[in-house]
Amino acid sequence: STNSASPAKRIAHYSSHYKAALLADANSGRILFNERMHDKIYPASLVKMMVALIALEEIDSGRINLQDSVKVSRWASKIGGHQVYLKQGEIFKFSELMKATVISSANDASVAVAEHVFGSVKDFIKKMNERAYEIGMKNTNFFSVHGLPPGRGQKIDQSTAYDLLLLALELIKYPQFLSWSSIRLDSFRNGSFQLLNTNHRLIRSYRGMEGMKTGYHRKAGFNLVSSAKRESQRYISIVLGTKASRLRSKITRHLLDYAFENYRIFEFKKKNAFQSYFAPIKGGELEYVSLIAKEPVTILLSNSEFNRLQIIANIPSQTFAPITLNQSLGTLQYWLDGQMLKQIGLQSENAIQKKSILSEVTSMIINLSGTN
Repeated sequence: STNSASPAKRIAHYSSHYKAALLADANSGRILFNERMHDKIYPASLVKMMVALIALEEIDSGRINLQDSVKVSRWASKIGGHQVYLKQGEIFKFSELMKATVISSANDASVAVAEHVFGSVKDFIKKMNERAYEIGMKNTNFFSVHGLPPGRGQKIDQSTAYDLLLLALELIKYPQFLSWSSIRLDSFRNGSFQLLNTNHRLIRSYRGMEGMKTGYHRKAGFNLVSSAKRESQRYISIVLGTKASRLRSKITRHLLDYAFENYRIFEFKKKNAFQSYFAPIKGGELEYVSLIAKEPVTILLSNSEFNRLQIIANIPSQTFAPITLNQSLGTLQYWLDGQMLKQIGLQSENAIQKKSILSEVTSMIINLSGTN
């Protein structure tokens, strides 16, 4: 039996204990629940999601490599907070530093990553803000690569739940990130140092949890961006500014449970068994051509949404022959509660020739004989 109490009801008694929350379908980006998603918050270590994204994009471009050797700078070795205690002059594979950044949220590793990718932290932060702008993170400003509270004269990183969703949607395009973020326990420095995932509780106990990223400092509270996947369904949950780490885990669990229990993927085939579409044809061997969708459509819906879904066909009122096979003829739109979820092209299922002279004459004769 599914528990269909809405996310708002499930977490109502926690509402005053967090600054913002959001639940979305990872495949389409559709937001299933949100509370205060445009409120400005302090992301803390969630900024490392952007560090990871830029690093993975640069690896993808071939400019840098996971096998690169990275020499630790004096600056990286001096960063406080959560760290893997890098020493100046030590050499690590870039992949090791990425793992330390993503799994255990090491601030010193994050600085070493940034320095390797663009030569300086300053240039890396500039790129972080450029990327944020490109993906539509309109209310985000990055001032650090680690998310620590700012020192004297520095500014504090800012973002919103909505902006962090946009970042998460970019990041899940890289399976490498999820393979790191879902590791509960790993080692560093040839096994002499343990990397415990900062989201280890949910990774151990929540089915399909792929991690993503935690964040915390006193001003920010406890933050968590999670993604969880079961079969073909994947959801992103964002919980920001809770008073305790157990609380962010509990609310995350409620949100993801709601999604997995109440939503499923409905597939609409190219040809609908219950509904056929036709386009009227002028001057053809046949007066109508049968239409099919260009490709099957999958939409994530709850059962009640499926019952409210409207499928609207927009077909030209007349088209002149000849008609070729798979000729584009109109669109199918999928609407839910006044919002268009998807639009797909309709195309002819077969070709229709122009009426031949002979058939024109024959039909004229039939018409004339019928008037006597």
